[in-house]
Amino acid sequence: MSTTAPAQVRMPAGHGSHRVRRVAAELLNEAAVLVVSLIAASMVIFGLLAVLPGDPAAVIGGMDATPEQLEALRAQMGLDRPLWARYLDWMGGVLTGDLGTSALDSRPVAAELGEKLQVTVPLGLLALLLSVLIAVPVGVVAAVYRESAFGRAIAALSQLAAAVPTFVLGLALMVFVALPTRLFPVQGFPADRWAEPGEALRALILPATAIAIGQAAVLVRFVRSATIDVLMKEWVRTGLAQGWPLRAVLVRQGMRNAALPLLGVLGLEIAGVLMGSVIVEQLFALPGVGGMLLADVGNRDIVSIQSTLFVLTALVMISTVTLTALSRVLDPRIRRTS
Repeated sequence: MSTTAPAQVRMPAGHGSHRVRRVAAELLNEAAVLVVSLIAASMVIFGLLAVLPGDPAAVIGGMDATPEQLEALRAQMGLDRPLWARYLDWMGGVLTGDLGTSALDSRPVAAELGEKLQVTVPLGLLALLLSVLIAVPVGVVAAVYRESAFGRAIAALSQLAAAVPTFVLGLALMVFVALPTRLFPVQGFPADRWAEPGEALRALILPATAIAIGQAAVLVRFVRSATIDVLMKEWVRTGLAQGWPLRAVLVRQGMRNAALPLLGVLGLEIAGVLMGSVIVEQLFALPGVGGMLLADVGNRDIVSIQSTLFVLTALVMISTVTLTALSRVLDPRIRRTS
């Protein structure tokens, strides 16, 4: 059986422009869905925080505040206004970049959140990068040796790693890596942030690894399945039987076919990475969004909580839609089934 590539088929005139229009229509559809989803998310966040039991004015005013002082505080915080008016004011500010001011110290939420994101965003990106660097080779090896005890052991270990809580992985890295080797700080982040990038990156390596291990364990299964799908194709098996090098097949076809579905999965993994960041930042004493959010919840700083949650939700949604749209543009199989 010949393994030469089939002759190219001449596409009809206008095929390219039709494809461009179709991709553009899909991207516009994704953008419209994103806008509607963001509006729905803002309503859910605002509504849930508004109906929570308890009085934020009482928390801010303290135990010694008189009823008159509490009433004045509620009016100052806008809590005596209708719910819809407060929502429109908040969303109007969000659209202009004004996320409100903290009820505790009157500090602009946008400024504080921007400062915290300087730690959380690099931590999340580094965790995603490490998870891909771990998952791709491990998933390919697990697919190639799927019939052997080695391949089954990799699959079992990936399931075990996915079940271990992130804070346990973080503790293990602190005890078995940071303390004995002194290569990485056990806790903390440079006070001058990224003035010395090497020191800042060194402080994020272990926290990012703790997040990446769990995320990589999930991604390994997708890479393994995609690689097995390539290896089971008729033309690949024929080529291997005729002496094609397995490494060349994996690099040229396996990696490419595994990368496209991996883009869509990475979009879903971003939410898990942010959730892991909240836990890991506390464990490694990193001044990120996680610590800010937990402190705001303890203080019932509603404006700061709802703005922080909305920004995090928007980051996850925008990243997910962008990666999904990118995978649709690059992978014709997804376009045909969408």
